[in-house]
Amino acid sequence: MLTRIIYALLYLCGIFLAFYLILWVLGMLGIGLPYMVLNVLKVMLVLVAILVLVRLFAPVWGWGWWPPNNPPPGP
Repeated sequence: MLTRIIYALLYLCGIFLAFYLILWVLGMLGIGLPYMVLNVLKVMLVLVAILVLVRLFAPVWGWGWWPPNNPPPGP
């Protein structure tokens, strides 16, 4: 479980870093995104972060939204 938490945190940090790096590069190139576009992109980023956290803790909460990683053994 600890490794899953560490992987999820690394994944989230990578997503946030890539997002702000793209915004920084666009700003350095002189391409400014409108305020509302930035807000929509931030909301999408937060929704992805929530999805990562839900997928991390779904087995703990007993939710069966996704199939198990290992299929049951056959006959």
